[in-house]
Amino acid sequence: MRKSVILSVVLHTLAGFAALLWLLWYFMPVSNAFKSLATLMLAMLAGWLVWKNCRYRTQQAKGSDAFIDLPLLDTQGPVVLVCGDGLDAIFQGQPLRKTAQGWWLHAGDVDQLTGMVRSIQEQQPRQVGQLSVMYVCLPDQHQDEAVLRSALKTLRQQIKQLSALTGFTPPVVVSCEFSGPQTPWMMVRGNKPVVCPANESPQALIDWQQSEDNLAMLAVLSQAFGFIRETLLDELDKADRLTPPVRTFAVVLRLGATNADPAAQSVWSDWLFRRTCLQLPCVTAVSDPGNRFPDAVLPLLAPFAAPVQGGQRTRYVVFLMWLCALVALGFSALNNRDLIREIGADLQRWSAIPMDHYTPKAQSLEALKRHVLKVERWHRQGEPMRYSLGYYPGYRLWLTLQQAIDTYIPPPALPQAINTYVPPSPPEHKPVSQIVRLDSLSLFDTGRWQLKASSIGVLVKALAGINAKPGWLIVVAGHTDDVGDDKSNQRLSRQRAESVRDWMRDTGEVQESCFAVQGYGESRPLKLNDSDAHRAANRRVEISLVPQADACQVPGKTTSPAKGDVITSEMEK
Repeated sequence: MRKSVILSVVLHTLAGFAALLWLLWYFMPVSNAFKSLATLMLAMLAGWLVWKNCRYRTQQAKGSDAFIDLPLLDTQGPVVLVCGDGLDAIFQGQPLRKTAQGWWLHAGDVDQLTGMVRSIQEQQPRQVGQLSVMYVCLPDQHQDEAVLRSALKTLRQQIKQLSALTGFTPPVVVSCEFSGPQTPWMMVRGNKPVVCPANESPQALIDWQQSEDNLAMLAVLSQAFGFIRETLLDELDKADRLTPPVRTFAVVLRLGATNADPAAQSVWSDWLFRRTCLQLPCVTAVSDPGNRFPDAVLPLLAPFAAPVQGGQRTRYVVFLMWLCALVALGFSALNNRDLIREIGADLQRWSAIPMDHYTPKAQSLEALKRHVLKVERWHRQGEPMRYSLGYYPGYRLWLTLQQAIDTYIPPPALPQAINTYVPPSPPEHKPVSQIVRLDSLSLFDTGRWQLKASSIGVLVKALAGINAKPGWLIVVAGHTDDVGDDKSNQRLSRQRAESVRDWMRDTGEVQESCFAVQGYGESRPLKLNDSDAHRAANRRVEISLVPQADACQVPGKTTSPAKGDVITSEMEK
């Protein structure tokens, strides 16, 4: 196998491998461990494909009878693969015939066309776009019409395989030589028959018939046209369940061929006798060596013959690249959606906390500032690739965050001490926040967000103090430790908070407007994630009662919010 073929296989494999890695590392929202494992598997698959392809091509080149070591073409003209009857007499023992307008290649039997084209595709893939097919039929050498039609069915199957192999249907020319009076080559393209005498300009059939004794050949010539139309073209144009019809590009024919066995009845002699009662004598015709090929058809094939780059392998790689680009576009849109949801959850919590709750308001402010710094950094350095193909809303998010931060009112400064004695006021009774710690119980399985059946009793006992009432918002926030990637933890924390919210809503028949769900992932730990005990403390779901005028509002009744309790349930991840 040529080095150029090996290089082509390697380059196509590397192009597909690079497209998959680009999609995997820049757009898929998966962990780095999964990306590394997938990269290793893709590298092994690429190496196996290169080895298998090269080995297959080498064995094919050694074992294929139709494999021909072709020289490089020095012309841009058509390359016609000639198959069918009497090729040895046409080519005179040569494998090819080269002209100034194109090449004629000896392809052998009809069933060898695919092997010949595959050999050309492996050696010189640019020549594939210049290929055409010419089927030679000698009706005087066929005694059974069924055998002749069987060869035409094989031609249809080969053309179907060539279309799948090359990606296009090559032009098909039908060439027939009949016994009878000597005539030059005649070519029919569409409905315009043209006579092409040797070394002369082509002329219309009606003009050729009016000169010399050519009118006497009209009877035999018209039957030859009828035989081609009702036998050859009829079989090629048949609609079949397995093979599509073949539309011929052109038909060439001439009279003057010699019947090899005059005593035997041929398809052509039987056709002619049944329709005209003519019996042609066996006359040995001396054929011109330079007129064995219908060279006049080559200029018609020239506009449809052009070198091409690549082949079936290139089409597969281009399709894979387009597919990777479309998948990357979808992942980019999903990543942008997750970014909007993450920032939107912090903005929702910011809006839900009243201004006079200075401590939680300051914590929410820090989260908004972190988002602003991240968006500003991406604005200066360019957003990450995973957001670039979708609708990246960086400026819109930055503007919304800045507007929210500008509404922050810092706590009032403490009054300066004065000499006037002020009697101390009695201490104000403040509700003590209740904390329920579930150290040995687990509400969720590891990595899951569905509540376990054994957790129902724990939830009933732990959340007995949560009662929905007008003017209060039940904020359910989920938290995780630092095990895993940020996106997975953020999604898991929100899903766990939604599971607790759904249980509270369905069990206590609380309205949907009474809840606000947030997922913070690992961004707000209670302790450093440096030990198993600290990580267990960080895996939790927090449930808070926040005053909000329009939360759980009963129609027709106005309730002023008051300070309430906060109950925090710590749950294992």
